Amino acid sequence: MKRKGQGIRFQLTAGIVLMTIAGIGLVGLMSIKIAERSALQWKLSQAEGIAGFMRASMRLSDGGQGWGGKLAASLADEAGIADFRLTAPDGRQLASSGSMPSGPGKLVYSGSVEAYMYGGSFLTGIGEFMRVSANVPGAGRFEFILSLAEVNEDMAAVRKLLAFYAIIDSIVIIGFGVYFLSRSIVQPLKKLEESAKRIAGGKLYDRADVAVDNEVGSLASSFNSMAERLEDEIKSLERVNLELTTAQDELLRNSTLAAVGRLAAGIAHEIGNPLGALNGYIDILSRGGLDPAEEKEIIGRAARESDRIDSIVRDFLEVARPAKKALFPVDVNSLLRETLEGLSVRADFGGVATDLAFGQGIPHVMAEEGKLRQVFSNIFINAAQAMEGMEKKTITVSTAAESRPAAVKSGRRRGDAPAERLPAPREFVLVSIKDTGAGVQADDSSKIFDPFFTTKEVGKGTGLGLFVSQSIIKAYGGEITFRGADPGSEFTIALPAAEGGA
Repeated sequence: MKRKGQGIRFQLTAGIVLMTIAGIGLVGLMSIKIAERSALQWKLSQAEGIAGFMRASMRLSDGGQGWGGKLAASLADEAGIADFRLTAPDGRQLASSGSMPSGPGKLVYSGSVEAYMYGGSFLTGIGEFMRVSANVPGAGRFEFILSLAEVNEDMAAVRKLLAFYAIIDSIVIIGFGVYFLSRSIVQPLKKLEESAKRIAGGKLYDRADVAVDNEVGSLASSFNSMAERLEDEIKSLERVNLELTTAQDELLRNSTLAAVGRLAAGIAHEIGNPLGALNGYIDILSRGGLDPAEEKEIIGRAARESDRIDSIVRDFLEVARPAKKALFPVDVNSLLRETLEGLSVRADFGGVATDLAFGQGIPHVMAEEGKLRQVFSNIFINAAQAMEGMEKKTITVSTAAESRPAAVKSGRRRGDAPAERLPAPREFVLVSIKDTGAGVQADDSSKIFDPFFTTKEVGKGTGLGLFVSQSIIKAYGGEITFRGADPGSEFTIALPAAEGGA
């Protein structure tokens, strides 16, 4: 499951906090630096004042260098300077007190005096003390130390005060920022999200109630417009789907009725001829005046017509409930020849020539001879009727034996097991029946084995012949295929050869 990230409320709040801390921190740092600079300027002014006092005192005394050291020590004591050093122009040290730093320090001011800072940095503060160096006419160079402890104490108080105000300002700014962002952005977006979830859950009538005059409000308005359009489109699709479902049901009903009608017409046609003959025989018998031999012959004919009607009804019942019967070896070549000889007396076989190309040594197949004859008869009759009106009427029949590889179960490839463990290839008998008729249109070729599909006129076909033939062949473990030829059509029947060969 995908991990849920931080919400927009948290992200906006974190952004406000970071920007506030950065802004106030920068302002506070600038304020501290300005205060340190002001304190340093005050301390430099103090140093210039002390240096000016020393110069003036030396000029007024005009004592020269002999007693200048004593005067410098007295003046330093009056100015409150504990650490100082007076150096003559020739480098001699005239007077000193305390200790002076050994390093040069950091030059922070150069004017009437030179000031050097010791200790401190940009982050830690102004420093610990300041060394001031000033030229004194007639005496040499006077250096003294000014402590910055008082300045550091003042700056520490300033830092605490600025930190206090920074915390108060941050809390106020963050609080108001979070409140206004939550009111103008977070809450409207939350409402928009909840509305989207309700619409996704099926409540297409729901809308986002967002009343803010900003980009989020514009987004909510566009979302509501999209939701209205989506609701209209879905309702339109539901109406179209209902209409399509109704039309499909009606089409199925009409197709079923049409199929039943075609079946009824086919049954009526098939039964009509023997039934008419049966009625005629009954009429003859009802008139009387026949000798016993003639009466017996008429009754025999009527019985045959009755048997014919029974056979037709049973054939149609086979479509829905095929009966299983014992199978026996059948010689395909002989059965094809007998079937063609029996059909040659039919009227629709007038002028039809047959071209037989039977293979030698064709093995027998396991089948019911009557059913297999029915399959061949259906295909031969269809071929003859397809060639009506043609100048050339030829049915070409050929047989052959073919070895086909055994089927491999789904999920296992032939290379997954040793060859000796796979089923051995099986021999099939192929029967090809080709005619020179008008053929079948490409759109109809995929439906040629469908039940009740026929291109013949009502009364000439039920659309069950090829369907029944395919069912019979499949029951024997074979297959029947169709392809368009030039000219005409070609049916190919493949049946497994009987075990043990011919």
